[in-house]
Amino acid sequence: MFKSFSELKRPKPTWRKNAEHYRKLWKLKGLDSVEPLVHFVLPFAALMLVGVEAKRALPISLAALLPDLDALFLVHRSISHSILVVLAVIAPFLLLTHKFKPRLQGYGLLALMAAASHLALDLFTSYTPILWPLYGYSVWVQTELVTHFGSSPSFVPIARLLAKPTTFQQFQSFDAPLFTGEGFIISVVLLMPVLLKGFKALWQRAWRFRVSMSD
Repeated sequence: MFKSFSELKRPKPTWRKNAEHYRKLWKLKGLDSVEPLVHFVLPFAALMLVGVEAKRALPISLAALLPDLDALFLVHRSISHSILVVLAVIAPFLLLTHKFKPRLQGYGLLALMAAASHLALDLFTSYTPILWPLYGYSVWVQTELVTHFGSSPSFVPIARLLAKPTTFQQFQSFDAPLFTGEGFIISVVLLMPVLLKGFKALWQRAWRFRVSMSD
């Protein structure tokens, strides 16, 4: 007897089953989050577009990943996702650079903006303790524009501000994607102007080299 195709399919590895299970569970509990790739690419693309060199934009954009270091302690959306805590951590660096290395203060401010962009993205995806400890509630800003096409097309804007008491729950294990297909495509689109700008610069440099060699 031949086995059906479904019977011949290899079972999913245990770690993949667990990852899918926890991803669904986090989403149901309002713990769904933006993936690290998008957190990094957004400030990186913005810095490159305003003229910051890649060798400087790269370390500055890494600051956008700092709030998620709480995952190393098996906790997510903890105090590292509070803008007050982020300010308290970066403020000493800004004061020291202002006194001893003024030329580095601009990079400190850009790093602060990169970290703040992480909190802003998370604020629109799930509950975030954005003002902890001054405000003991985690906040979730939900915005949608629902469309209906039928006998009478309609557009329904939805804006909700949800809040629940802040609790920091520790997990026994932590599974989360570094990037997904959707996040990868979004990152490519965000980087497209930067890539085109770099390609244009390389093309112009190659053309000038070719002209100089012909002369």
